[in-house]
Amino acid sequence: MSTSQNREDIPFILFLVPFAISGLYAIDLWVQAGLSSTLPQSVFLQVTQNPYVFLVGFAAVVFGAVLDVQQAGPAQRKAKLVHESTVVQVVAVSALILGILSAWYAAGFDLSGAGTNVLQGRYVIIFPALLVIFSFLMLPSLTIRREQAKTILVAALLLAVPLTVDEVGKRSFFGGMVLGLVLLAAAVYLYLQGGRPTKKEV
Repeated sequence: MSTSQNREDIPFILFLVPFAISGLYAIDLWVQAGLSSTLPQSVFLQVTQNPYVFLVGFAAVVFGAVLDVQQAGPAQRKAKLVHESTVVQVVAVSALILGILSAWYAAGFDLSGAGTNVLQGRYVIIFPALLVIFSFLMLPSLTIRREQAKTILVAALLLAVPLTVDEVGKRSFFGGMVLGLVLLAAAVYLYLQGGRPTKKEV
């Protein structure tokens, strides 16, 4: 019983890895820089631009989802895939929300500064976007409904944000930031719209 319980706990622990590694790394950098009332922007950017933090966190979530599915019996495997897809999306949304809140905190609770931090900290957006895409790839059926297509579009828009900021920003920093904010606003709008019932559903 204890062994079975431990096996069930492993995926849950793996889902927490992205948050734990980012938090511990940020605290370590913060202590080195000198503790202050707000998180230094340099610390926020070092964490959110670090490819190793991203890769370890992403790999942990993927491995956790795969491990949880493999622990299910053959008869429950399909239902487990659907369940894990939802769990991965919850992790993605949680990571995005915490990333935005951290960006706001690192900007001294200034909204415009928070937007700049989010756009410059590329993995704040790339990490949850890739998790959303992965959550759909692991579904047992490839049939994409309208709601699912909208979610994939949201993920694509989120992935386009850092790419736009980098490419357009090489020519115009202001232009890259503005276009990145437009794409981010469009993604947020589509995501919020996805939760509303359509006229046919009412």
